[in-house]
Amino acid sequence: MNFIRLSLLFASISLALLISSCEKEPLTEFPIDPDGTLTDVAEFRIVSYNIHGGKGPNGEGNLTDNLNSFHAMLQGESILCLQEVEPDCWNQLKAIFPEYQYRYFLPQTSTKFGTNKQGGNAILSQFPIEAHDQHLVQTDPGGDKWERKAQYVRIYIGKEHKYLNLFHYHNTYNWHENSSAAEKSGLERYFDYVESKSINPLEMTVLLGDFNLSSTQSNAIISTSDFPYSQSNWVDHIYSNRLLLMTGEYGTYGNMLSDHNAVWAVVCNEDC
Repeated sequence: MNFIRLSLLFASISLALLISSCEKEPLTEFPIDPDGTLTDVAEFRIVSYNIHGGKGPNGEGNLTDNLNSFHAMLQGESILCLQEVEPDCWNQLKAIFPEYQYRYFLPQTSTKFGTNKQGGNAILSQFPIEAHDQHLVQTDPGGDKWERKAQYVRIYIGKEHKYLNLFHYHNTYNWHENSSAAEKSGLERYFDYVESKSINPLEMTVLLGDFNLSSTQSNAIISTSDFPYSQSNWVDHIYSNRLLLMTGEYGTYGNMLSDHNAVWAVVCNEDC
């Protein structure tokens, strides 16, 4: 009997060690130190895009072809914010966007027992990133129980507002159960994180990402008095405390590059 128990214990320990050895440390890339080249910009263009792992709505295409097609759509964006970027594709993605040398990749990992799924969010910038931070907002209650982390970067833009404070987030998706309770909780906690930074109101602050909530639902959580300018499409949003000179979306869904359209905005950094 003791032999059987010892054998079971040994088997359990061996299995745990095997699972542990198969798990990879999540890839993360933090911004490099600024090289001292700071640029004053009167305006800049920014985009938020859920790349859907580099596949179309029903798995069409591949990451290289789809992201190259997206790259060709861009109209001079200085900052790209991307969701659903898988760590194994990060180097491939960087090769497609070499003009964005300041990068911040943050993994989001499934916490469901027995899984080792990894995704991630990325900020790609042509402006030096002077400071960065992250915050675990919450973990999905169902499905693969994904971590949901917010990214924050501080970028010098000079001119009227001096600094851009950018908050990037891919919110919980829980099939909108209980009147989207988990999704609303995620956006509320994300906005709490934004407010916890106590940013100088004279500086520029932009909130963006895939919030998994409509504009009506998002507007009920994000202070539209503090962030009166916005661009939304389906669940993808850009909110700003400064004037958006132009806004729009790229037809990435219709072109079978993702299950989302990318949303973009031109943000004013003068007395507009």
